[in-house]
This record gives sequence, structure tokens and C-alpha cells, in this order.
Amino acid sequence: MRIDPKWVSVERFNEYSAAASGDHDLASRLYEWNAEASAALFEIIHHFEVLLRNAIISQLQTDGQSPAMLPGTPWTQGAKSIEEVASRLRKRGKDVTAGRIYSGLTFGFWQSMFGNDYEELWRHSLQYVFRGSKADRSVIATYLESLNQLRNRIAHHGSLIELDVEVEAQKIFRLTSWINKDAEKWLRSIEKVRMIGEQRPIDAPRNVVVVSATNAWDLYHVRRQNAYVFQAGRSIKVVDHLAFYADKEIKQDVPRILNWFDAVDWNNANANRLAKSSDPEQQKLASVIRASKKLGWDAPVYQVFLLSGPKDEETQRLVGSIPHGRTGRGSAFVQGHRYLPLSALSSARDTEDLE
Repeated sequence: MRIDPKWVSVERFNEYSAAASGDHDLASRLYEWNAEASAALFEIIHHFEVLLRNAIISQLQTDGQSPAMLPGTPWTQGAKSIEEVASRLRKRGKDVTAGRIYSGLTFGFWQSMFGNDYEELWRHSLQYVFRGSKADRSVIATYLESLNQLRNRIAHHGSLIELDVEVEAQKIFRLTSWINKDAEKWLRSIEKVRMIGEQRPIDAPRNVVVVSATNAWDLYHVRRQNAYVFQAGRSIKVVDHLAFYADKEIKQDVPRILNWFDAVDWNNANANRLAKSSDPEQQKLASVIRASKKLGWDAPVYQVFLLSGPKDEETQRLVGSIPHGRTGRGSAFVQGHRYLPLSALSSARDTEDLE
């Protein structure tokens, strides 16, 4: 049965119709798929949120900290949020208990404990919440911020059509494993995201991510590492290929993304361990770690795309590099990540054609 756009609002449905190139039946299936994917993701977010909350509470109690802690702690800096929960409980005639306060606090409250304001708390206590990880506070904060954004998008019935839902699930599994390996195994045993992700009705319309990448281009093109290294926890939309923007141009080679690793420990010990593996991809990661550290990649954890090489048939080769003519502060075509269809890159003469 086709969806009447009036049921969901014409404006909301238009996003799905555009992604389906105006095919109403396909747009209807895409809208239904989006709801199914959202529900599947929210299920594992639900379980992770409870796990995180309980792990934080347990760790703070272990370290002798509670809602009665001294000023500068989460309980005092978050006093307004706590009082709002307490007020709601009193209005409903409920006893105000610590357990009910904890349950009533938002995910954003717990996420905020890993922000810059709590560096000392991280060193003293909260790093042990994620005792299975070597990541520092900033990496954990990035993962949690990304997850909170996803959670809010789902809660407000937003579109997931440009996200790789399986990648988003992997990030949740990664966070879970850092807290408790057995909890991760259980979460993987019940998740439905992979199955639903495979039923996606259409490919993403913007299938190339263009990255701002002077050092990254050097790593790929000069040092022949066939990889892209980027910040752990950062979200990337679902794409097939990656293009490099460096030297005021989009480079001619557009490699295919062959595999993605969401959290790789970036140290020599891990490189040595991976180098001994019989898996070629693990060996490749070892080589990437060693080469990139020489170029200044020194964070404890990174994400990695393994890419096809310049001469591989999976790599798309544009007619030529795409120059960017604008100059001045803030005029770069890409300052982080930008998403475009491969067809647009293939026909562009300069970046003006891509605006």
C-alpha cells in the first residue's frame, strides 16, 4: 500500500521522494524502511544507555562519590537537571529516590560527564567506566556526542537515509565492548540492524565523501598506504568512494572504500601485533599505523578506511583534477567532509560546478 504524503506531511515525505527520484512506491518503501531501521537502532541505544548510566554510577560510588559530592562534581554542576527530575516525580506523587533521579536524567546529562569540564573526574574515576579502551576522554566524548545526535534524530523521527545504519550500530557495539565484553556479545546476539540494513531499498544518492586532506593525500598517494585515517567516533554517511581535496583541488583518483575499522589503537605495540597476523588487512593496518605516525597522527585511537589503490579497477579516475578557484579565509571547498554524487564529480570542470 502506498503512503499518502498527507499522513506524514508533504514536506517530510518529499525527502524520501527525492531520494527515490520521484518514484512514489519506492519512496513509500524507503519511508517504511527508515522507521524499521530507527526502531532497530533505538533498541540497542536503549540497552547501551542503561549500561552506561549504571557503569558511571557504579564507578562514582566505588570512588566514594555520590550526589552529595563537593562543588565541581556532576551532581552539583547538573543540579538544575536533577531538580527538574525531582520536581516531575513530586508532581506525580512519587518518592524522590536516587534510583528514580538516575532513571529520569537524559542521555545528554551522562554524556556531558565526559566533556572538557570533567577532565579531572575522568582521570580520577570515569576513565575506568571504559576500562576496555585505551582511548582518551576526548575520543570517548566524540563517540558519545555522535551517539546522542543519532538518538535525538531517531527520537524526532528524522531521516537515516544518508547514514550507514550498520556503521552506527558498530559504534554502539564498540562503546559497549569498552565497558563490558559480555554485554557487547549479548547486544550483538539480539540486534536487528544488520538484517534491516541489508534490506535498504536504495543506495545513498551522494555516494562520495570528499575529505580535506593534505596529509591524508600524502599518506595515500605518496606513501602508497591506500588508506584514510580520521578521528575516532566521527560519523560518516553511507558512501562507496572517497575523494581527496588538497592543494586547492579535488584529486583525480577517487578510490573505493573497501573496508572500515571504527576504532584502531594507534601505537607501535598494536602495529607489531597486527603485523604478525595472517590477515592481509590486519597487516595493512600495521603499515598504515607506522606510516601515519611519522606524519603526525598521534591520537590514541583512530578510524580507518582501507581504500583501493590508484591503479586498481575499483578506483574511479576523473578526467582530471577539479580545481578550486576561490581564495581567502574560509574559502576552502572542503574543511571537513562533504558529500557529492560520483556523477557530479565526473562531469565537473571546477568546483563551481559542484556548488
